[in-house]
Amino acid sequence: ENKSSSENRRLMASTFLRPQTWKYFCEKVSLDNCTTPYYNDEGLLIAAHPPSDQLEEAKYFLTDSYHGHFAATKDNDCDANPFNCTGHIAYGICEWSIFAVSQAHYLGIHVKGNGPDPAGGYSYGQMVEIYKAANYTKSDVLFVWWTPDPTVQEFLGTDAEFVSVHLPSPTEECMEARTTLDERCSVDPIIRLGKEEGSCDTEAHSAQKLLVTSFKKRTFDADEAFRSPAYDAIENIKINDIHLDYMFRRWYKRNTDKWNYDPREAVCTWAAENIDSLLRYVPESHPRSFRMEEQNKPAMYGAMVTAVICIILVGAVSISTFFNRKKKVIVYAHPTFLYMLLVGLLFLGIGAILFPANVSQGTCIAKEWFLLLGYSLELVPLIVKVAAINKIFQSATKCKRVSIDTKKMYMAVGSVIVVISIFLLIWTVVDPPDRQSNTKLTDDINEDGGQIVEIEYLCRSDSTAWFTISYVYQFVLLIAATVLAFQNRNVRQEFNDSSRLAFIIYAHIILLLLRMVVVYFGSSLKANLVTTITSYLLSADIIQTLAIYFVPKLHAARTVSDQESERSTISTSVSMGASSEDLKLSSVEKIRLNAARKSSMDDWSLNDMNCPKCGYRSIRQTCNVDGDDIPKVEQKKEELTTTPNTQDRSDE
Repeated sequence: ENKSSSENRRLMASTFLRPQTWKYFCEKVSLDNCTTPYYNDEGLLIAAHPPSDQLEEAKYFLTDSYHGHFAATKDNDCDANPFNCTGHIAYGICEWSIFAVSQAHYLGIHVKGNGPDPAGGYSYGQMVEIYKAANYTKSDVLFVWWTPDPTVQEFLGTDAEFVSVHLPSPTEECMEARTTLDERCSVDPIIRLGKEEGSCDTEAHSAQKLLVTSFKKRTFDADEAFRSPAYDAIENIKINDIHLDYMFRRWYKRNTDKWNYDPREAVCTWAAENIDSLLRYVPESHPRSFRMEEQNKPAMYGAMVTAVICIILVGAVSISTFFNRKKKVIVYAHPTFLYMLLVGLLFLGIGAILFPANVSQGTCIAKEWFLLLGYSLELVPLIVKVAAINKIFQSATKCKRVSIDTKKMYMAVGSVIVVISIFLLIWTVVDPPDRQSNTKLTDDINEDGGQIVEIEYLCRSDSTAWFTISYVYQFVLLIAATVLAFQNRNVRQEFNDSSRLAFIIYAHIILLLLRMVVVYFGSSLKANLVTTITSYLLSADIIQTLAIYFVPKLHAARTVSDQESERSTISTSVSMGASSEDLKLSSVEKIRLNAARKSSMDDWSLNDMNCPKCGYRSIRQTCNVDGDDIPKVEQKKEELTTTPNTQDRSDE
């Protein structure tokens, strides 16, 4: 080293002493380990008490407790190490893009860091503590710092204001020769030096906005109506150094809650004073406002009134069925199963009332229960009854005796109802349909120039599997009913519901498909319109079932009742108002005559029924009573070529 370089080394070593931690000061400098307050020669309080924990032991400055201390160590002793002594420099950890080691070495600045980092660097908090300690003790310090930064603004205009040290201007060649991260953090001090070409000053950096990748992805994955404008706003906004300096100065000027409330207050104050400038960065279609979906109340109330009317009709039909329960047409239809069907229609009517009602968790759960149980009680008894009739008449064609256990029929219906109830219970407990919001971004503009978001509420579970199972189950019921109705087409008319059942199933399928279409395209319709249409479709389902299945049976029961009344009148007139010729007849002959005349009024007759295996057939004959041909039906035994086996005769 030449004389000038040696003098410069001594000057740096004597000027920039090394900062000491609180623990070091109490153990090495204080005579009583800081048990009593320690004051320096200028009367400044350095340490008020010893550190209380390891965190305080590593402190370089703590207000009112430890105000820092700078001392010359062996690294500053140029007498003992004339060629290696150095002054102290504080810089960041090696992971930062800081090249102080390379710059100091190749530019002849004889300084070195002694921080806890492998390369001698310090954390940001430690560097701030060192600078505050230097300001308190009026010590000289050398730092690697950057702007904008609040610490620079804190001391701006004071005797501790930062003074820049200018190094050679950066060039492309210099930046390409910078030390890499691995070189800066190497344990080998020679490697940390890097290349001389990379020792120029740090290039200027414009303020950057750091956004994590997931921020953008999560923003644009969200529904547009609920999409946050934060990403677009941050991407658009630009704040220059003047504005940043202003916020930093206000931050440190308050000195009330420095690391919590003060910075927020500084930013909010600046934003309020520069609101017009900030409005330029507001994303398009913002600020948005929200409004609730407007309900079509006439349609909603109309659907509920229609459902109530359907319930009244179900009640009226139930009463009429009860009073006609002993009529042949009702007996053949099995009154108990008719009552089950009517209860199912009643449940559908209640569901039709609940669908357009105000959405809540209670109504969401209730309408699914009433809907599925209603369809089950409506179709399952009908399916079980028709299946039993098919079994009877299929056995009759083979001339075999068949026994139908009514209890088993009830158990079949009950089993299906129990299974559906368990499914509904699991649905209600695991993933109940609940009130959930659905938002739509409209083209309407609010008074602030942003778009209006319309909010509607609907019933929905987290998983769509529950609703899928519900619709599949309803389709399975309709398919089963269709197959049985087809098999039932040749059954005797008094027992045959195939034609009516076919019409009911056809209407059910159409209405179910319409409900599915409404739900599928519900995203393009308003939620209350979807529920209102569904309510009307359920009411239509009830009405068509009553009209197709019950009204003809009740009408037939009423007609038979009128005919029986008329027969009774005729019979009475024959016995009470008989002609003189009739009076000459004996009592037995009169009874036979009245029976024959009554039989002539029956509007049904037996077709020829052949049973070759049984060895007989029913034939139609007539008899003459007082010159009138009166039909009578008798069974005549005929010899057949094939002799039926004993078992078949016995079964018949």
